Amino acid sequence: MQKTDRYRIPADYYLIMLICSSFVVLALCMDAPMDIIRNYYRLNISRSVLVTDYTALAGIGATLVNSAVSGFLCLFMLIIKKRSPNGKIMAALFLTMGFSLFGKNLFNTLPLYVGVWLYAKTCRIKGRDMLVTAMLSATIAPLISEIAFLNGTFSPARIVMSYAVGLSVGFIFPIVADAARRMHKGFCLYNCGTAGGFIATFAVGLLKSFGIEILPENLWDESHTLFLASFAYIFAAIFIVYGFAADRPLNAVKKYFRLLGEKDENDDDYLTKYGAACYINIGVLCVLATTLMLLLKIPVNGPVLGGIFTVMGFAAAGKHLRNTAPILLGSVAAAYLNHYELAYSANVLAILFSTGLAPISGKFGWHWGIIAGFLHVSVAVFIGNLNGGLNLYNNGFAGSFVAITAVPVIVFIKGMPVKKKP
Repeated sequence: MQKTDRYRIPADYYLIMLICSSFVVLALCMDAPMDIIRNYYRLNISRSVLVTDYTALAGIGATLVNSAVSGFLCLFMLIIKKRSPNGKIMAALFLTMGFSLFGKNLFNTLPLYVGVWLYAKTCRIKGRDMLVTAMLSATIAPLISEIAFLNGTFSPARIVMSYAVGLSVGFIFPIVADAARRMHKGFCLYNCGTAGGFIATFAVGLLKSFGIEILPENLWDESHTLFLASFAYIFAAIFIVYGFAADRPLNAVKKYFRLLGEKDENDDDYLTKYGAACYINIGVLCVLATTLMLLLKIPVNGPVLGGIFTVMGFAAAGKHLRNTAPILLGSVAAAYLNHYELAYSANVLAILFSTGLAPISGKFGWHWGIIAGFLHVSVAVFIGNLNGGLNLYNNGFAGSFVAITAVPVIVFIKGMPVKKKP
């Protein structure tokens, strides 16, 4: 009888477990267990539309536990299905933990996961191959909460209805996500945000046609900057040290500099390609994003830390210092020049999430990256009105508009013949 290789939990997953476990320990240090349980329940029955900072709604303890629960659940699914980590899986894990600080929770994500699983079963696709899509489908999670807890009231019938909607949306999500990627051709890293934006816009239109208005939310905490920024820096240091320790230091440096030369918009699995050096990239971008927020005097709260986590996650799947810095420069310039306050929540999130357009900078040059970052903020600050805050990856939706519009223009300009001087 032939023996099969026993699946061993990869070290990459242990790093995520470390983050989740640290969240739980810190939560217990910050709040009493009963307060955490009570606030965790409150968080799960909230509307969760953008921008609902869970640290402002339910306190730091319950928020950290919520992020840990989401992270552990996704790790459990990956390990049960014996999935080996790659760049997209790491990006999805960081995205899940980050957005569980403001919008995702156990209640509103489960039906979406099951819906994607039903799609896989129907199409006879292995469930393990749809895990990343399932995790990212939670971009539309606030739709489930909005239907279930409309007007802050509790109704079993609406909860059943919300889960039916969640299953349906989860089922169609992979179809829409696949079509969305063909639209922007990989120049927007947040492809599932694009899909979520279209679905959420249709949902808002349907709800409004029945006289149901989606009210905006703006819960924004400003009292935990030192704590959360310190936490980000500590984990940046851990990732950088791990990147050097897991490989020979000189070899890790060589791989990291090769990673910085990546320009292909469709070659976005840095973890598989560069191994431990990818974690140096994750740590460096975490330092960059956190430091930028502090220099701009922007409070680090649930949404901001979620944005930093997103930058970290996609450092394994498409972002690095050279293609991200120009985007950030352009987005900061736009935030300074528009008529909103710099610390306005939409401005802040647009700056961090503009880095989803990093492939434009990498492919066409830093100057086009600056322009793309500038355009992204200009689009992102208002496009959330289309979907009523029901799409958590709203900046992915905005980024796709920039990519679809700007890339053909850039290609045209770069392809124009240049007259030589006689």
